[in-house]
Amino acid sequence: MRTIRLLALIALAACGGGAAGDDDDDGQGDAAATDAATTDAAVTDDATSDDAAVTDDATSDDAAVTDDATSDDAALTDAPLTDAAVTDAVVTDAPLTDAPLTDAPLTDAPLTDAPTGVITGGPCLSGAPGATGYRIRWANGGGTAYPVYEVNGLPDRSRDRAGAYGYQIGFTPQYVDTALAQGGLLLNASSFVDLELTTVGIAQISAARLSIYGRSYNTTASGSFNWQTFEGIGASPTNLVSNVAPYAWYTANMTTEISPGDDGVLIRIKAGPSSGSLAVNRIELCLQAQ
Repeated sequence: MRTIRLLALIALAACGGGAAGDDDDDGQGDAAATDAATTDAAVTDDATSDDAAVTDDATSDDAAVTDDATSDDAALTDAPLTDAAVTDAVVTDAPLTDAPLTDAPLTDAPLTDAPTGVITGGPCLSGAPGATGYRIRWANGGGTAYPVYEVNGLPDRSRDRAGAYGYQIGFTPQYVDTALAQGGLLLNASSFVDLELTTVGIAQISAARLSIYGRSYNTTASGSFNWQTFEGIGASPTNLVSNVAPYAWYTANMTTEISPGDDGVLIRIKAGPSSGSLAVNRIELCLQAQ
C-alpha cells in the first residue's frame, strides 16, 4: 500500500511538475512581457531621447536661426550707420563755413576805391563825391614850381597837359610857402593855371567839382579862386580859402562849365578875393559821370 502510494506520489509529482512547468512558462512569458515592456520603455526612452534630440536639435537649429537672425539683426543695428561717413562725411567739415564767402573780396573789396561810372581815378583826395577825373601836384624845382601828373581817370587821355603861365614876358612859376607848410605854386594877379584835357567817352556829367589844396598866401586875408572854360565862368565863395596853415582842401561846383564828349576842354584857374593870392599845392577835378 505504501508502495502504491509512493508510486502515486511519484506519478503525481511528475504531473505536478508539468503543471509547475506551465506556470513557470507563464511566469517566464510574463517576464518576457516585462522584458518587452522594458523594450517598450527603451523604445519610449529612445523616442524620448530621439524626440529630445529632435527638440534639442530643433531648439539648437531654431536657436541658431534665432542667434543667426539676432546676429544679422545685430549687424544691422551695430552696422556703422551712426559712424558711417554720412555723419562724419565732409558735409559738416566741408569748407562751406571756411569757404571764401566771408573772406571773399565782396567784404574786403575796395568799394571805396571803386570807380564811379566811366571815371577810373579812384576816390577824390578832396573828399568830394564821385571819382578823380584829373589831379596834379606842384613840386619844387629849386624855387620853380612844376606840375606832377598824379591822376588822369578820364576815358580819353590823349589830351593831358597842365601848366602855370603869366601875363608878363619871362614869367617863371614860383614855389613858395615852404616855411609854414608843404609849399606850392604862387597863384596871384599876375599868373594863372591852365588844365587841358578831353571828356570824350563821357556821355553824361551829373556833377563836376574843382578843388585846390593850399591856403591864402596873405597873412591878413582869406582868399578864393575862380575859373573860366569855353562853357562859362564860375567861382568859389569869397574868402573860402583860409590864410592859416596847415593846408586844407577847398571845393567849388563847376558842373555847368564842363560838358561831356568835348575833345578840347580848357580850364583856366585864377586867384580871387579877398586876398587875390594863393599858395596851391594840388588841383583836383572830381566827376560824377557816365
